[in-house]
Formats: sequence, structure tokens, C-alpha cells
Amino acid sequence: MRNNKVIKALMLITQLGISMMVPIFLCVLAGGWIDKKAGTGWVMPVLLFLGIAAAFRNVYYLLKPFYAKDKEREDAELAYIERLKAEGRQAAEEKTSERK
Repeated sequence: MRNNKVIKALMLITQLGISMMVPIFLCVLAGGWIDKKAGTGWVMPVLLFLGIAAAFRNVYYLLKPFYAKDKEREDAELAYIERLKAEGRQAAEEKTSERK
């Protein structure tokens, strides 16, 4: 079981690395080629920025389901804590009403 979690974690890390490197590399490569052919010097930095934005978009969409599971668990825990607080308040109110 533990080995399965390790493999999943390594796969996620590898996928994140590839998802970040590929758009950046391709945009820099395309920008350099366009700059060389057109004789300009501003296309590569623009495409580099576009590649970085695409890389972070990829990472966001890869990690979104991962954090959604954590968010559901955290919401369930918070609901449980709130229910316990409400039960505690209700028990305290019952004790004070019994004393009167």
C-alpha cells in the first residue's frame, strides 16, 4: 500500500515537471526561430512569458483535483467541529436551565 502511494507521488512530480518544461521550451524555441527568421528581438520574450503562463495553467489544472479531495475532507472536519460546539452549547444551556 505504501509503495503505491510513493509511485503515485513520483508520477505526479514527473508529470508536473514535464507539464511545466514543455510549454516553456516550445515557446522559447518558437520565439527564437521567429526572431531569427523575422530579424526581430521581441518575439522570444513575449512567447517565453506566454509559455510560463501556460505552464502554471497546466500545473493548476493538474493539482486542482488533488486539492479538491483535501478541501472536502477539511470541510467535513470543520462541520464535525461545529456540530460538537453546538452540542456543547446546548448541553451547557440545559445545565443552566436545570439550575434555575
